[in-house]
Amino acid sequence: MSISTTRPSSLPQGGGTEPPSGPRVPGTPRVFHAPRIPLWAAALFLAALLCVGLLLERSRDMRQYRAVSLDIATSKDSLGSPRKRQLLAELGLPDAHAVSPEHRDHVERLLGEARGDISPALIASGWPVVAIRTDEENLSDPEIGLVANPEERGIAWEHLSSMVYYRDGEERLATGAGLRIHGGGSRKDGVAFRLYFRNSYGQSPIPADMFFPGVEGSLKRIVLRKEKMPRPGFVCMLGFDVMARLGAQVPHFVPAIYLVNGKEIGISLLCEHISVKGWHHKLGHDNFLLYNIRKSNERKEFAALRELYLWARLMPAPLTMRQVERRMDLRSMCAIIFGSMYLGANDWDQGAFLLDKAQPDPRWTNIAWDLDQAFQHLSPTAPLEQRPGWKFAMDEGKAVRMRLFLRLWKEAPEFRTWFLRYVVDALNHTLRPSELERMIAPYVAMERQLGREMFDQDMAAAMLTARPVQVMEETVRDLGAPAWSAVHVSSSCPVRIDDMADYTEYTGRYFMGQTVRLHATPPDGKRFSHWEVNGARHDGPDMELAVEGPMAVRAVFTDA
Repeated sequence: MSISTTRPSSLPQGGGTEPPSGPRVPGTPRVFHAPRIPLWAAALFLAALLCVGLLLERSRDMRQYRAVSLDIATSKDSLGSPRKRQLLAELGLPDAHAVSPEHRDHVERLLGEARGDISPALIASGWPVVAIRTDEENLSDPEIGLVANPEERGIAWEHLSSMVYYRDGEERLATGAGLRIHGGGSRKDGVAFRLYFRNSYGQSPIPADMFFPGVEGSLKRIVLRKEKMPRPGFVCMLGFDVMARLGAQVPHFVPAIYLVNGKEIGISLLCEHISVKGWHHKLGHDNFLLYNIRKSNERKEFAALRELYLWARLMPAPLTMRQVERRMDLRSMCAIIFGSMYLGANDWDQGAFLLDKAQPDPRWTNIAWDLDQAFQHLSPTAPLEQRPGWKFAMDEGKAVRMRLFLRLWKEAPEFRTWFLRYVVDALNHTLRPSELERMIAPYVAMERQLGREMFDQDMAAAMLTARPVQVMEETVRDLGAPAWSAVHVSSSCPVRIDDMADYTEYTGRYFMGQTVRLHATPPDGKRFSHWEVNGARHDGPDMELAVEGPMAVRAVFTDA
């Protein structure tokens, strides 16, 4: 029998499914066949996958992911951006803020109406003017209106509007914006609004110097608030001026007139909004905490301020100035406390705390906000017993700032010395008469520029001029500070006092035991001779006097 050695042209077939029986012929390819998966096993596998998917869908991490995605997609700035549209699509939500031709047409129509709302005379005045237009139902409709539902908050209560902004007689900005009610107790009055600049409405962000000349950075929202108190006028703005000079942080602002759907709201404050996003732009990083007083805060901000509050409450006595300075910027804290008392503001415990964690030794600093109640309890002629003095500050004993202040005042002698020096330097130098005149002058000029009587500068000047004596009296009465006395300095040439400023005529007020520092540098053609203190001669250009009663000081110069 002969055996063929020719390799077959194809593999032997075994019924199409079974391999051929018998030994494998050498040289033929090895054939692998996937094992059969029973239907019951496949069904079980698919059911397991479905169960895992359902478990993941219901898991805490997935719920948190969806919540964060929803927050990013709907509650943050720059709605209409590609990233936010992608998130909305993933969540199966409609992109209500997408830019569409109808949307753009709506904005353009409202812009045309807004431009028509401003009189040529108002534009020609050069004043900052903002005209806002929105559908009337967005304001007054019982179901969706902002003014009709003033306590409602959040992006669900943000409506499409257009705004046109003029400054120095020129149109500076015309864009769509999101419109919301702004404020706390004043929301029901419908005199304060917030404008959000978003890609979906037209333009975002807006250069900060568009509204605040010389200010760097950008803005995604602004606030327009009518000056509620007409006495003496520009109340909140003057309050911010005082706070800034004293050492507190204040928002950028300008006086403005704004209109909503053709109705002029009145003399108002146009300012930046104190927000996490805004401070992110300012600081250039997000490693910070911003705690807004009297508003809801994120958990980490709340926890951090709660920790500071508990520390201030539970730290064993005596509390030292050094201990507090590690956690709180005392200058900005005292600026707000003292500034509110100086201004007679009864609603002062507002604003924000900022903790810049990128600093080498981070500590909380204080931001002033909402001083529309300033000046309302001041009178240039009210006797001491009728003045509130420190009363409103003392009423805030549970607030973090005042709790720290009161503990330091009672327990830390070095703080009492420092703070009383801060008070006299503020009254004698920071807020001296020439500084008050410079502070008031721009508002006088703006009033004249607009051609309206809206600022009683004589009343404002009288109130502020009376405050140094009043504050000294109130501090003695309410805080138990030492008695005080006046020091008058006169000179034919400028002399430096307390290392703060040069004067030829000066009247300062000091608590007993404090010192007044004097330095005389003769100008060209003059030679310093001596000092006369209550008639007694003192030689040498530098002198430090302990205040023990009224003093009259004269610097004597002669020709060189």
